[in-house]
Amino acid sequence: MTDDKKRLIAYVGRNHVAGFEGGGISIFEVSRDGSRLELIGGVEGQPKRAGYLAYAPKSMVLYAVDERKTDGRGPIRPRANVSAWRVDPETAQLTFINSQPSLGAMPASVTVDEDKKLLFTANHGFFDHVVKVVETAEGKWVEKFEYDDSTVVQYGIADDGSITEAQDVFVLTGRGVDPNSSPQGGGHAQASPHAHIVVIDPSGKFLVVCEKAGERVYVFRIGGKRLELASVYQCPLGTGPRHCAFDNKGRLFMTCEFSSELWSFDFDSETGVLKFIDKQTTLAGFTGRNEPATLQVHPNGRFVYMNNRGEDTIVWFSISEDGHL
Repeated sequence: MTDDKKRLIAYVGRNHVAGFEGGGISIFEVSRDGSRLELIGGVEGQPKRAGYLAYAPKSMVLYAVDERKTDGRGPIRPRANVSAWRVDPETAQLTFINSQPSLGAMPASVTVDEDKKLLFTANHGFFDHVVKVVETAEGKWVEKFEYDDSTVVQYGIADDGSITEAQDVFVLTGRGVDPNSSPQGGGHAQASPHAHIVVIDPSGKFLVVCEKAGERVYVFRIGGKRLELASVYQCPLGTGPRHCAFDNKGRLFMTCEFSSELWSFDFDSETGVLKFIDKQTTLAGFTGRNEPATLQVHPNGRFVYMNNRGEDTIVWFSISEDGHL
């Protein structure tokens, strides 16, 4: 299409609520000035809990996670999965290509590297536990609490944009303060690992994963058939690293769910090592439950935007030349 015929399209994942119809992906056309959204179509019912989406512009394929926990009794319902959808270049409508099992409960994020033909997902895991009764070495019977695995999964991408079987899975370990101050999971939001985001760095060499229970940021070297752990950044207790994004200079910015902070880092694109620069509170006098979630860095690299869920606000920070906020 010529420049005067280009359209700005927004794909929005929808959630299914028990007792109501729902799920699927809505398609909107965005006005040139960004002031209006016009619903122009979509797919209904699948993914049932459409969450994070990632678009591959060269192949015109949209990837989506189905943010659920697979029913283990059959399963009666479709499995939690990651799916591929072809985008029609004229109408922007979606056609299902295929899906693969998520290999973890509650898939929370997906990102794609078209050049390497790789797809990555983060599986958060649910907060609920199961109770196991075990006998100790001393002959004493005790209760043991077990939780979902939280995983980072690498898939391949075929020439037609379809998702291959998983090439590698990294199972996260560790825990944070339990119980903690968050009402999530009845105060047990850090009783087991919870990977929340997968982001590829601007060099294309590394995958960054925020894990909020163990208070860690994992960095993996990518490009082969397996995920290669390059570095781990340990945050203080009570931080809750959740989402992150890079600016146009290769610096990393991160929301901290439990401490309500925004952090900035230098990122070494040769080693994958993070170096802390600065942090700022996301609140200005609000004292209730907040738990900020996602963030976006402006393409010009001068501003970072994020949301406070408790305060119900959008906040933004200017970024100095040296990465301070």
